[in-house]
Amino acid sequence: MGGERVSEVGPVFVVGASRSGTALMQAMLNRHPEIYVLGETHYFDDLRVRSASRERVPLVGDAQKLCEDYFLALQHRPYGHGGDPEKSRLSREDLARLAKEEGNTPDGYFEAYGRAVSAMHGKARWGEKTPRHVYRINEILECFPGAKVICMVRDPRAVVASYRDWRNQGGFDFEADPGHLETLKVEAKRAKSSYHVILQTWLWRGTVQASLAARARWGADHVSVQRYENFVLDPEPITRELAAWLNLDFDPAMLEVPVTNSSFSSFEAKGGMQQAAIDRWREKLSAGEIATVQSCSGTALQGAGYEAAAVQASLAARAWPWLTLPFAGLRAVMANRERIGNIPAYIWKRIRLASGSVPKLHDGNEA
Repeated sequence: MGGERVSEVGPVFVVGASRSGTALMQAMLNRHPEIYVLGETHYFDDLRVRSASRERVPLVGDAQKLCEDYFLALQHRPYGHGGDPEKSRLSREDLARLAKEEGNTPDGYFEAYGRAVSAMHGKARWGEKTPRHVYRINEILECFPGAKVICMVRDPRAVVASYRDWRNQGGFDFEADPGHLETLKVEAKRAKSSYHVILQTWLWRGTVQASLAARARWGADHVSVQRYENFVLDPEPITRELAAWLNLDFDPAMLEVPVTNSSFSSFEAKGGMQQAAIDRWREKLSAGEIATVQSCSGTALQGAGYEAAAVQASLAARAWPWLTLPFAGLRAVMANRERIGNIPAYIWKRIRLASGSVPKLHDGNEA
């Protein structure tokens, strides 16, 4: 890890490509007695965008209720799952009271929500995990100058295989909330409609570029780029370094992580690190898919510390992803239009990042 320990202790944000190990990092940090990392809020890419130029303006009336409902719904169900703010485990009064201390602004409500949920879990420090906030690191650190951002990077072939085959593997209480099962089916359909081997590879490349650009701008004291594989293969020394970077004392419980949100393994309360997940892509992906991922990831593959595999793919297998890309791109945009907001700006930002040159990742560890 880079730099000296700093005295200021701020929130922790976990970002990266979808299926890159952000859930593993969240689970690991939540095993520590001092910090709780919230599930996905999408605040910086959703509510804050809709509150543009008013994110630091005190809220009143309907605008305040809209903001409260946004966060309270997350304490009923995960983001995008149709949560009911009136069924929140956090009271509206407690959220409003804490937000008032933070200025009663949208940013204040976000911090109040983080503080409130971490306190509900008996933790003094809070964090948040939204993978696509990797594109919002500048906004995060401008809003929270003392924050730490962990950017997860994983082999793009594993990311593609995991995204393609994602399905709910348990962990939700459907008896207490039976309507959630139908919502999960809708979410699974959205994820399936979003998948295309080239799109997922380009998104992976863009997240690596965004992570390294943020580290270059904000420095290694604020932004740490971490490889998923290092935590799985040699978890204790890497976790010790990360804990020190976060101003936390290492706790062995951090290594007893549950298996959550896996594409291939059922939920386990203490499943531990899954080394089989590292090379599973070799058996899950076809030769054509592997060749496409390696071609589309370009120099970023080696720059991130991954070796290209020797594959024999037919011309048809290599051409098919490109022929289907226009339709798949339109399908993905339509499936995610409620999450995207400004569609041209959304697409342009990701294309610009994916097409840029990607520097080496320093072997995947912070020096």
